[in-house]
Amino acid sequence: MFEINVVGGTLAQEEIDAYIFYTKKKYGTLLPEHLKITLEVDGDHVNITYDPPFRYQVFRGTDYLVNDAKKLNDPKLAELHDKIPNPIT
Repeated sequence: MFEINVVGGTLAQEEIDAYIFYTKKKYGTLLPEHLKITLEVDGDHVNITYDPPFRYQVFRGTDYLVNDAKKLNDPKLAELHDKIPNPIT
């Protein structure tokens, strides 16, 4: 499912697995089908980049926030489609 590239050094498999776990925990259901993860080793730090990059959307129901419109039930989904977005100025 994931293509992992390590750049600028080497990482133990346990550490790579920890970064995969971090990605799954942080982004959950938002993961693209074919995700490429680049781990760039920079001394004691590791920079993570994703291809394709993640786009965040937050959908507000009446009393709660969800990160995916698929999680809304039918009435909340209808409410979302009926809303008129505010213009960005």
